Formats: sequence, C-alpha cells, structure tokens
Amino acid sequence: MNIEIKSIKATYEDLGSNAVLLCPPHPLMGGNRFDERLERITKKLSEASISSLRFDYRAYRKGIGEIEDAKICLEFLKRKYEKIAIVGYSFGGVVASNVAEECDLAVYISALPSIDSIEFRDCNKPKFFAIARRDQFISLADSFKLFSSISEPKDFVILDTDHFYFGKFDILADKVCKFIIESFHKSPKTI
Repeated sequence: MNIEIKSIKATYEDLGSNAVLLCPPHPLMGGNRFDERLERITKKLSEASISSLRFDYRAYRKGIGEIEDAKICLEFLKRKYEKIAIVGYSFGGVVASNVAEECDLAVYISALPSIDSIEFRDCNKPKFFAIARRDQFISLADSFKLFSSISEPKDFVILDTDHFYFGKFDILADKVCKFIIESFHKSPKTI
C-alpha cells in the first residue's frame, strides 16, 4: 500500500512481526522506491511474511537529508516491529550504513565508500554485502577494501554482473532475503 510518513512517499507491506527498510539508489540518477532490485527483494520478503517499507527521498539534500528520511521511516517501523533490517542499494547503501546501528542487521548492495557529503559508516550489527564483479561505479578491489574495513559480524556474495545486477535480480533477491531470514531467526532482539 502507498502511504506518506511526514511527507515521505512510501510503499508499505505489513505482513509479520519483523520488517525491512529499503533505501533506494541516488535520486538524481532516477533512484526511487520502485527500483527493480528493491521490488524483487520486497517480493521475496513478502513470500516469507516479512513486512517491508520502501520510500522515496524528499528533495535532494546531498545525502544528509536522505539519511534523515531513512531515520524517519525507521522510527515508523520501530513502533510496530520486533526486529528491523535495513537494505541499501548503491547510494542507498551509504545512506543505510548511517542508520544501521539503530537496526538489527544491514544489507549493502554495491555500497560505495562515500558519495556527495556522506561516508559509509560501520556498525556492530550483522552485515551482508552484495558485490558485483563488473561494477562500473566501484571496482571489485574497492568493494573488498570497503568490506575488509568493516567490523564483524559480516558476510558477502559476489555476483558476476554489473552495478545494475542485470540478469541477476532474482539471484540477488534470494541471497539478500536468505541472509535476512536466517539472521532474524537466530539473533535476539538487539535494539
């Protein structure tokens, strides 16, 4: 269902006791809550009875405002759900990393070390990285450098694709959702 949270447009599915907040890619590059990668992940989450919230950033604010938008959406979810994961794709991965400490686990898809006025931040929660072997925006070496600099617990998968995961949408969704589902089942509530 489409909703608004403090003027933030969102698509919300209320299905179970746990939820996932999905942060879209860069708004100036067409990133929004209807991103195909995020929609595929949401579909898989729905099949597992996990609630989800995808949102559009409000007017572009160099990353700082986008982090604020993610925090507003997270507060909406915190009122209702036992455990919350955050997922971010590309620019959304950097946004998600700045909110992840307030969640139970985090997933980063082609995360960047920094963009605009924000930098990737570490947290002590379980983390999963999806890395594209032929990413046009972050090299495989730089993806590993970012992954290596992050604290445990962490895991990753490398998919033989580009930054956009063309031809790998369902595999990406499967890997991301497997991590989320397994983490929700084994971890006690941490927030």
